[in-house]
Amino acid sequence: MPALVSLALDRGLDLLGTALGQWLPVLLLAAGVAGACWYRRARATPPTPRRLRNFTLLRTERADGTPVRYETTQPTGTKITQWVDGRQHLYELTDVQLEDGNYAAEPLDHR
Repeated sequence: MPALVSLALDRGLDLLGTALGQWLPVLLLAAGVAGACWYRRARATPPTPRRLRNFTLLRTERADGTPVRYETTQPTGTKITQWVDGRQHLYELTDVQLEDGNYAAEPLDHR
């Protein structure tokens, strides 16, 4: 029985090699051209430009009572440190927009 399986595999592989033998270089060339085109297209997409946004540091205010603002091009989810009232505080930039058009920066270390 193992001899029959071996013979069938040998003949199957011979048929496959014969069928693809003359077309194998063409298939490899086509795959290479398609891969190169895909690579160029993937690299050609420009990165999204960063835009300048204003963030309001929540639960903070200046001596005159106005909220503390922070201007940056960093994306949301970024953690920043800012000096407020002589102490350094940690904030996370969010995509929540306030009614004045600024975005919210959530305090991470405030009580």
